[in-house]
Amino acid sequence: CTVASESTDRFCTAIKGQILQVAALTDRGQRLNRLVAPTYQYYRESMEEFVAQLKKLPFTVTEDNLAGDWELIFSDKELFRSSPFFLAIEEALNSSPGIPMLGRWLGVTDPSKKAELFFKLHQLQVLSWGTSTVGRIAQRLDFGNATLESSFDTTIFGLTVIPILGWFKLLPTFGGRVVTLADSLVLDPDGTLHMELQRTCVITAPGVPRIPLVDGIFMDRWYPVNFIWKLLPWNGGPFEGRAPICSMQVEYVDEGMRISRDG
Repeated sequence: CTVASESTDRFCTAIKGQILQVAALTDRGQRLNRLVAPTYQYYRESMEEFVAQLKKLPFTVTEDNLAGDWELIFSDKELFRSSPFFLAIEEALNSSPGIPMLGRWLGVTDPSKKAELFFKLHQLQVLSWGTSTVGRIAQRLDFGNATLESSFDTTIFGLTVIPILGWFKLLPTFGGRVVTLADSLVLDPDGTLHMELQRTCVITAPGVPRIPLVDGIFMDRWYPVNFIWKLLPWNGGPFEGRAPICSMQVEYVDEGMRISRDG
């Protein structure tokens, strides 16, 4: 922490320790998922209070402070939403006019909240089957090349058995590391990071078996998400489609911790 007094430095270290403790107790915040059950919400309140105290301390958001590798330790949303891919989906949905019929039927009244419905439906599908789990999530910010590289490890079919009767796995476990690259990375004076999603690929994650049979086809190759995005009719394609842009607001940063919110 960039502070003048030793007492303030100790206070900063103590607050960051409490943040790490809540992150560990709540499985990076995923035990606070109200869609599953409104349990442990006092940890959410504690985290909000710790973050508010940390933000009162002096800090400066600069490219030098932000550059380098970062690993996600807590999120009050789905873990994967820190990826530029899902940030771009969120921004595209919330900035588009009107509400689709499905959204109106499911109770959406604010056009700027359509992304929350999308991610809620995504959660319902993923969590109900339990087919995938998310592991390490990381970002690398490189202002020299104006890029942000995001990655998350995922395993598919961790445990598949016949309930009660099953004593062996029905399906093999496999997975990989999903890497997404955004460029045109810019830091505004107010601490907002802007970028444009470019491409994504799946590579080997340490200790996780690769996708069987078809890994040579689908893994280790970049997919041109930016190009495809602009062709889609709901993005204004196929001729003058909108670019997949996204942003995030940096609310605190020091040499060891960064706190950000969706743009």
